[in-house]
Amino acid sequence: MSSQDVRSILNLPAAGPSTGSHSRKSANIARKPDGISRELYALIGDNAPSLAEAQASIAAVKYRDRPKLKTKKVKWEWTDFTPFAREGQVGAPRLGHWVRVTDDDPHARVDYFGSFNLHGPSVMEYSQFEYDQHLVDPNWTAHETSYLFELLRQYDLRFVVAADRYEYPGRTGGPIKRRSVEEMKDRYYTICRRLVRTRTASDAQVQQQQIVQYSFDKAREIKRKQYASELFHLTAAEIAEEEALYLEVKRLEQNEKRYRADRDDLMRSIIGLDSGLVNLTGANNEGVHGLDRNKKKRRPEDEVPSAAASPAGPPTKKQKDQAAFDTAHCIYRVPQIPVGPNASHLATKHPVHQPVHLRSSKMPVPKPNTAIRVTELLTEMAVSTTRLVMPTRTNLEAFEGVLTAAASLVDMKRQVDRVEQEVRTLRAQREGFIPPVEPQSRKRSESVLSTDTSGTGARRSRAL
Repeated sequence: MSSQDVRSILNLPAAGPSTGSHSRKSANIARKPDGISRELYALIGDNAPSLAEAQASIAAVKYRDRPKLKTKKVKWEWTDFTPFAREGQVGAPRLGHWVRVTDDDPHARVDYFGSFNLHGPSVMEYSQFEYDQHLVDPNWTAHETSYLFELLRQYDLRFVVAADRYEYPGRTGGPIKRRSVEEMKDRYYTICRRLVRTRTASDAQVQQQQIVQYSFDKAREIKRKQYASELFHLTAAEIAEEEALYLEVKRLEQNEKRYRADRDDLMRSIIGLDSGLVNLTGANNEGVHGLDRNKKKRRPEDEVPSAAASPAGPPTKKQKDQAAFDTAHCIYRVPQIPVGPNASHLATKHPVHQPVHLRSSKMPVPKPNTAIRVTELLTEMAVSTTRLVMPTRTNLEAFEGVLTAAASLVDMKRQVDRVEQEVRTLRAQREGFIPPVEPQSRKRSESVLSTDTSGTGARRSRAL
């Protein structure tokens, strides 16, 4: 039985020609790309098209071509030149470098580094009138000062280079005179400070800052260089000795702090109060030794008259001997506080306890409202407000007088500024620049000065 009989029994349509399917299958089969073996291509499977495209894209990439260099060569030649800043000067050096030769102008010279030849900090200038009025110095002539400024202007304030090139022959010739770096700095900065002080400035604060910037201490600079030279030339044994000394000082400082803490604890545990300690405040005057409530108060007739109330008589022999002994041994006795007849019995039985202290811990302090201005004023006068080199009794009294005078000066300056401001305001009101102010305070004072006589008692007027 053939296939046609089976189709007729099952009522199936006849099969079409099979040539089309074979042609589609042959069309779908991709060709094996070059460079891949048959076995590897058979294992690829369904990814064959994508891999083939990737292979084709990789094959399309070409190596970068070599750069095509110019066939014409560039010529360089060694030429002599003079620095741009030294052109036209006598004795200018002749240097050499490689220069590229061009077809446009083979002899053209382009000074590339000349554009970077900028000047450094500017040197102050002065007129002959300013020199005659403020800048005259017996150790420097006007011609030598001009030579110094010209040299500093040439070397951009490089004092070390200027000192090396400093050869002042004098105005009329003669032996060459040389100056050290400190002398040149001292002369230059002194002139700058004087010019800043004498010239009119729009801002006083900026002027003061410039004066501080131009400050220079010649003696201090010489001593500093001397110390630096000594430290630089120390031997190994001297360096080891200084290190050992430094460690010993640190150890003594630590021991001092520990001894001070132990002393404080011991004083608190034994005495029960902070007596004699410099860094602690004193105890209250009343109740230091306790109050004996069993004793009766001293009667007024039993009280001893005070020293201020008693007439001052001639000193006795004992007092003279005591004064001579105190003077010979540099003893200063604190005067006792005079006691009045109406004072408390604690002032006589238990006098004010003054613990042992250092004078440097009792330095006077300016008032809080003027502390800042007084401190600035004392700083301008080079007076320390926190530490004295020798805090003796005389120095402390002098320092207290200076502090009082400074506070009075600050208060007076404040009052003067206030009065000047009022004068300027009244002058402006009189000239019509600002409208006058109505006297409201006068009306207020008149209303307050009015008295009230109603009632039993009269109320007194109060003036504002």
